[in-house]
Amino acid sequence: MTLRNQDVQAGDRAWEATMPDNEAIFSWVRDLAAFGRRGTNAPGDRRSVDYLLDRFRQFGLTDVQVQETESFAWHASRSELTVDATPIPHSPAVFSFDTHDANGPFSTGPNGLSTLLADVGDGEEDDFARVDVSGKLVLFNLRFLMPRSLLLAGGEFVYDPHDSVDAADLDTANPYVNNYEDVLERAINAGAVGFVGVLADYFDSHDIHPEHAEGITIPGLWVTKAAGARIRALTASGTALATMRLEGSRVPATARTVIGYLPGGSTDTIMIQSHHDAAWDGGVEDASGTAEVLALASYYSQIPQRHRPKTLMFVLMDSHWTGYQAHEHFVETFITRPATPHRIVANVTLEHIARQAEIGPDGQLQLHDLPEYRGVFENVSVPLKNVIEDAVTSHDLQRTVRLPSDKLVPLMGELPTDADLVYQAGVPTISFISGPLYLYDKADTIDKVYKPDLAPVASAFADIIDHLAATPSDQIRG
Repeated sequence: MTLRNQDVQAGDRAWEATMPDNEAIFSWVRDLAAFGRRGTNAPGDRRSVDYLLDRFRQFGLTDVQVQETESFAWHASRSELTVDATPIPHSPAVFSFDTHDANGPFSTGPNGLSTLLADVGDGEEDDFARVDVSGKLVLFNLRFLMPRSLLLAGGEFVYDPHDSVDAADLDTANPYVNNYEDVLERAINAGAVGFVGVLADYFDSHDIHPEHAEGITIPGLWVTKAAGARIRALTASGTALATMRLEGSRVPATARTVIGYLPGGSTDTIMIQSHHDAAWDGGVEDASGTAEVLALASYYSQIPQRHRPKTLMFVLMDSHWTGYQAHEHFVETFITRPATPHRIVANVTLEHIARQAEIGPDGQLQLHDLPEYRGVFENVSVPLKNVIEDAVTSHDLQRTVRLPSDKLVPLMGELPTDADLVYQAGVPTISFISGPLYLYDKADTIDKVYKPDLAPVASAFADIIDHLAATPSDQIRG
């Protein structure tokens, strides 16, 4: 995408702005993923902050800064699981053993927890009514509750010119919406002392790292679907003991949000957002979203200020995995009680340029050379809804759905994107996201990024941002 000044005034200079191509954008993805784990305050996270500050300054952004706020880091130093003396492969359930916001060590004790397992299946209320879980380890199936069919059903516009929707894939669900907190609330209230979560809707991996869940005060571990079946066979007699060990600590940490501006003709400001932290290498989540923000910053930095009707603010968040403290602090200082003259009048959020994945016949992760189905959540005016559709179509963002946030959020309880707190603060929001199956897994490496769409997504959102900039601020919201 190249934009030229075609109306050169006397004493003015011609200019040309070019969107970075797929290779350039992918180079930023590769650099970020190479830092490794980018969880709040991890070495990789601090390196990513320095990297992003350097890029913002190279692009010529102004008032480049880091906003810091208090968060935490959770780390397991030891975990074990045996059932009937048989070792079971597993991963610690991050953010279990929640200490109600108090930092410090946690431990199941020198001998761990040895007790019976209580199998509650999918963990519904009726399941708990049939099983006594008091003093036991609860075994339950982690279920993903938002299949692709719901995404497509909620759309007011679907761009799928090749009719690529395969009915066999519609039941595949993303891991963001699940039954975890509901099941654990029932387990804790019923007196369970720990849990083993079976990844029943997952591929053959236990390396899942969901987002922070509130109030999980008991220790827990994740096992694969196959390991869950093995555990159930071992405990069929009802007398086999399970032993769980989980040790680690929760420590205070600093969350860092990287911010930079391109001033425009007004202090009315369009916020362009993603998050730079990641549980693992985070090729898709969210080196890809961060790279999209860098692409847009690079592109708009080539356009003279007099041709930018509104100020552009580029924001890369932290604490996505630890409770969104950085997001809360940002909203407080820039939206609800702004300490700057900039008035954020619109938000554009970009996340997860992802390849489609399914569970293969052998239970392994199976990748396809197609983009994962993705949604554009929005609550903007009808003319801007049309702009979104035109941008998606003209840049051929196949398998993209426009979703009306104001209709869906009351049903879901939140906007299921990094923009939720900005949206809840009343800022009109256009949020692009996909939810591939591997989103929270160690398998989220750079080969999962759908590279052909990196530049087209950035170009489509440049079209959208141009229209947001030209629209009177009081006419943006729907």
